[in-house]
Amino acid sequence: MTETPEFIGHRGARFEAPENTLPGFRYAIGIGIHAIEFDVRMTADHELVIIHDESVDRTTNGTGLISQLSVAEIQSLDARSIFPDWPEICIVPTLDQVLDTVASVPDLIIEIKKDTPVRLERIISGVIEKVEARGLTDQVTITSFDPVAIGIVHRLRPAIRHGYIGNWDDPAFIDTSIELGCTQVDAHIPTADPTLVRQGKERGWRVVVWPCNSPDELERALALQPDLICTDRPTEMRALHGALKGA
Repeated sequence: MTETPEFIGHRGARFEAPENTLPGFRYAIGIGIHAIEFDVRMTADHELVIIHDESVDRTTNGTGLISQLSVAEIQSLDARSIFPDWPEICIVPTLDQVLDTVASVPDLIIEIKKDTPVRLERIISGVIEKVEARGLTDQVTITSFDPVAIGIVHRLRPAIRHGYIGNWDDPAFIDTSIELGCTQVDAHIPTADPTLVRQGKERGWRVVVWPCNSPDELERALALQPDLICTDRPTEMRALHGALKGA
């Protein structure tokens, strides 16, 4: 385990600022977050945007599937979500906008959401192109729950760090990660098998655990001896972790 695990701001700082938005990412940077995670999807007109769900319904004042809306239609929406009183209007940003905003962050976790193989090929090619154009390759890890997506990353740019997200409760996660050339374990805290996580660590893989938003989850996260802990509440979890270290 890293002596002091770093905390990843999940979708920026999802329970502290509007998720997957430029103001949210600036907020996370402002509180000193070392690592930021965000999600990539593709619009109907093949623009890469940063949003978690397959639709805009939960996080904006609009409705519809990302894959069926243009980037202009999506960016006309207000994405303040559970923070309606946030002082700035928040749009669903493009990948270009986000990479320009978070370029100073040492560790960027880019999650590829599930899509068709044809669209995934285009999405991942675009992500790699935009990351490389900004010289951010060494800061980026590309992750997914979908082994098809990770397989595309490995085929196109095997040198870019990539990680397989999942329950990590079955040896198949190790086997698939080996096959796909992964360098990171992304383990679900409630289901992760400590033995499998340790085996990944012994292979030299970086260990990321999620979600961590409560004292109990932090305790369980630390028991897995991670390198990074993914949280929606970075301010609270970092303070709690600091108190535990000082106890």
